[in-house]
Amino acid sequence: MCEKIVQSISRRGKFAALKNFPLLLKRVARYHCDMNLTSPRDLIRIALRPQTASLLFALGALLCAQPSFAAPGEWILTGSLNTARSGQTATLLQDGRVLVVGGFGGGAKLSSAELYDPGTGTWTPTGSVNAPRQFHTATLLPNGMVLVFGGQAANLDHLKTAELYDPATGTWSFTGSLTKGRYNHSATLLPNGTVLAAAGVTDTGASATAELYNPATGLWSPTGNLNAVRVFHTANLLQNGQVLVACGFTSVALATAELYNPATGTWATTGSLTTPRYRHTSTILNDGRILVAGGVGDGGNRASAELYDPATGTWSFTGSLANARQSHTATLLPDGQVLVAGGTQTLITYTSSELYDPVAGTWSPTGSLNVGRGGHTATLLPDGAVLAAGGENNGELTSAELYGPGTIPLTHTSGQGLFDRDGNTVEFRFRASEETLGIFSLHDSAAGLDFTNGRIDSVDVTGNTAHFTGTARPQGQGRVTFDVTVTDNGPGGTSDTITINLSNGYSASGTLTSGEIRIF
Repeated sequence: MCEKIVQSISRRGKFAALKNFPLLLKRVARYHCDMNLTSPRDLIRIALRPQTASLLFALGALLCAQPSFAAPGEWILTGSLNTARSGQTATLLQDGRVLVVGGFGGGAKLSSAELYDPGTGTWTPTGSVNAPRQFHTATLLPNGMVLVFGGQAANLDHLKTAELYDPATGTWSFTGSLTKGRYNHSATLLPNGTVLAAAGVTDTGASATAELYNPATGLWSPTGNLNAVRVFHTANLLQNGQVLVACGFTSVALATAELYNPATGTWATTGSLTTPRYRHTSTILNDGRILVAGGVGDGGNRASAELYDPATGTWSFTGSLANARQSHTATLLPDGQVLVAGGTQTLITYTSSELYDPVAGTWSPTGSLNVGRGGHTATLLPDGAVLAAGGENNGELTSAELYGPGTIPLTHTSGQGLFDRDGNTVEFRFRASEETLGIFSLHDSAAGLDFTNGRIDSVDVTGNTAHFTGTARPQGQGRVTFDVTVTDNGPGGTSDTITINLSNGYSASGTLTSGEIRIF
């Protein structure tokens, strides 16, 4: 009944024009759902009570301080980066924040890194990488850490170093170095947890070499060479576990493509595209096909797009972009469409964006960026919004903006840290929302309990407390269900609490000794 009342009021007259009013009413209703609400008049009567008016005022102030949420097909500005940059990486962390690393700005390669919080729409500095770098890659590992490797150094050298970012501490540490320094390469997380680095520019020029990173040992080892040297290529993990590398550049634009088989460590050629290109985008669709769009070739920028069918190993043309572009971004949206944004064409830096419909095979215009940008990053957030950050337009940019899914997200929660159980340390990590659910990981060595990526099936958030349930499969054990309650008692995390109960009889609760629980 509460939800129906909210919808009824929020569609009426002046209230319909207030963008965040439905959310305010929804949150008021959630605080009063134990009352007998039978009509919109009842909810308005409650909203006019002094104690509820105070809640509304506080919620209104909070919402005004938070980022706006764009309507469908609309880009809106959000908080700006602290450092103007292009050629950076952006990685969605397990807690829903976005980590931006390195790039180029102020006439130099950058070592700085920043975190975007979707709950506040702001960026905060975090630990800097030990080596400034541009044209590197960043890969989220299954344990929640981020692997950054390679790139071009401040002296234009090819970096061999690799570093790991720990979101729990906000710090970087060196891990094993590449066997060959490289930049403008590709990085792909394989199903077994290793990371494939392929091709790029090395000390001998454009390269066909490839190597594997093993997170368990922190070491790199060579694997089979590609059949063609290439830079500015793309790499996608296919649904069958193989990796498709497509196009790129040597002394000319390439149309060739090849497949890496992790089981054998070898590469095999597959069908070639009709149109050679590099600086393009490559996106895996929900049906497993690969969409390549735009880029630049020997005759200039491309508007054409092609589809790869893994079942046949062949490419076919699909609808063309309205604008030929390179250095753009392409993001698979939750509804299965692909959003292409920005990019460049000769002396033009685009603000335009386009949507690809895989069913119709056509592109259609959508909202334009507020700031034209190329060489930026685009990250799909847990609520379905897309974050575009940085890039270049007559200089590096600090601005960032959000492409809206058209809904205001309900409450999100995330956390990681340690707490004490009977004198032993328990480690946990989770991210969840009432809309997109999430994952939960737990490690208690004293109890012989360890699982990662447990599936959260339900989430309920009330005030500063979240409750979620789901299923997991601990190592060496059968499937269990979990029931978890967390409380966010303010910044810093030292007073945050967690209670965990598993269907196998395991239980643990305590106040965090390190880490933080966040509800936003």
